[in-house]
Amino acid sequence: LIEGRLSYSYQVVDVTNVNSSASATITSYAGKTAISKLSLQLLRDTRDKIINTTRGNRSELNLDLAGGPLAGDINYYRIEYRGSQFFPIFETQQQTIALLGRLGVMDEYGNKKDKYGYPVEIPFYEKFFLGGPYTLRGFEYRDVGPRDSYGEPTGGRTYGFFSAEYSVDIVSPIRFALFYDAGFVNTKAYDFSPARYNDNFGIGLRMEVMGTPLSLDYGIPLTADSYNKKGGQFNFSFGTRF
Repeated sequence: LIEGRLSYSYQVVDVTNVNSSASATITSYAGKTAISKLSLQLLRDTRDKIINTTRGNRSELNLDLAGGPLAGDINYYRIEYRGSQFFPIFETQQQTIALLGRLGVMDEYGNKKDKYGYPVEIPFYEKFFLGGPYTLRGFEYRDVGPRDSYGEPTGGRTYGFFSAEYSVDIVSPIRFALFYDAGFVNTKAYDFSPARYNDNFGIGLRMEVMGTPLSLDYGIPLTADSYNKKGGQFNFSFGTRF
């Protein structure tokens, strides 16, 4: 399967009830922000099946352009690659190893300024984060990444992510999984240094509920910081990570 998708979106994000003690990173985006965005996705998928995949690969390139000729309140672009590869290692109980990798970068362009004459930066809610059932499963959702002086997650402009998972049938379609996840999120664009990475390992179950894939995972942090090291995390999710 090879396909391309072109889409356009226009949304108005309204940030309200901001605490007066919040950092400038948060308070500066109080109120409404219009985001006008054009997106292109290129996809190649050779997996043998979507649920409980045993062989093949999936590659996805996502390109976003917001603002500029599309108007809106912010100008930025985003480039993101997502890939996965599946290797059957033993036919007995359909034992499989899955490798997943992601890289992303985003940055402002142009010289758009706010009403006070300051450059308009990418809002924190549009930036990259890691953590949760689809990325670093040993951490809470969107809890891995740069933080402000108050310790609040503010997201980054560059990220990298890797995951390896071994899975085996218990009684089909129920599978047991053993996994390792690692990733980083950096403040600056094109900063791919993994120096401040976080990682985890864990175990999980894979099953189907009315034809929909269901994952139950328990992830345990290995490398963390004083903010996001909160002990093991239990994740319950529908769909796939790929």
